[in-house]
Amino acid sequence: MDFSLSGMVLTRDLFSADGRLVASRGEIVDLGRLKDAAAKAPRGERERPLFETTCAEAVLQAFEAPALQHLVGNEPHRALVADVLSDLRFPQQIWDELEALRRDDPARYQHAIWTALVSARLFRTALGMAPGLSRLVGGALTHDIGMRHSALRLRFKREHLTPSEAMSLEDHPLLGALLLASTLGDAPAVHAALLHHARAGFGYPRVQGNPPLRGLDLVAVASAFAALIAPRAYRAHAFNARGAIDQLLEEAGARHFDARAVRLLIHCLRGGNGSAGELVLPRKPTGFRPPVNNHGVESEARVSV
Repeated sequence: MDFSLSGMVLTRDLFSADGRLVASRGEIVDLGRLKDAAAKAPRGERERPLFETTCAEAVLQAFEAPALQHLVGNEPHRALVADVLSDLRFPQQIWDELEALRRDDPARYQHAIWTALVSARLFRTALGMAPGLSRLVGGALTHDIGMRHSALRLRFKREHLTPSEAMSLEDHPLLGALLLASTLGDAPAVHAALLHHARAGFGYPRVQGNPPLRGLDLVAVASAFAALIAPRAYRAHAFNARGAIDQLLEEAGARHFDARAVRLLIHCLRGGNGSAGELVLPRKPTGFRPPVNNHGVESEARVSV
């Protein structure tokens, strides 16, 4: 954590899923606070593999989801993803957080599972069996864990957010990162939770310097794609896969996403054969994008993830 970022003041106590007080109301959560939490995280905790948890059933269901069939719809592609997920392990406290997310916010829980699957496919295609992939995919699984601590009415609002509501939701990366750091230390999952909305400086929280975690761009694109192809309260219909790619290409053109990560996603959607460097990108948008999409702030005219 050698970069810098803006912080926030907690407006209420932050508790973990097992009832542990992580931070108190009035505390400032910034990079220094995250480093302190990481330094004090317990060491040597027993880690449970994903296949021993309730997440395993959700992964099997995701393999059958029509929206993900281009990525995990056949046995070879499922095997690529399963190889990574089989090595994914966390202390019980993190599985408790995910279980609480499943109970409190099923849509966000599905998003966590889908993002992990998409990320696993991207990482395996790009890096083969490089060591440490499961830790990166674990970051994808837990990247949005802070949303459970955002106001319920904002998570399920059907209309555009007001500027003040948007600012309130922008606290969730810091909340998620603090929860994870207090259990995992300075782990890839903490960086993914903290920076998945950073968008090369155009998103939040505001970051100065280069975050050190390699692969964060892939997690951000996987998260965005998984969100676009899934139902949401603020739009009547999901994007189809091609429409989601059209959207991501536009966002990458504005430098909000890494163009190489979007290119890799397209390569995987097309089967992942050959070299991604030889990929011919779509010349014009032809996919389905919902005509009514109330994502974002009410004063903004743009469509975003």
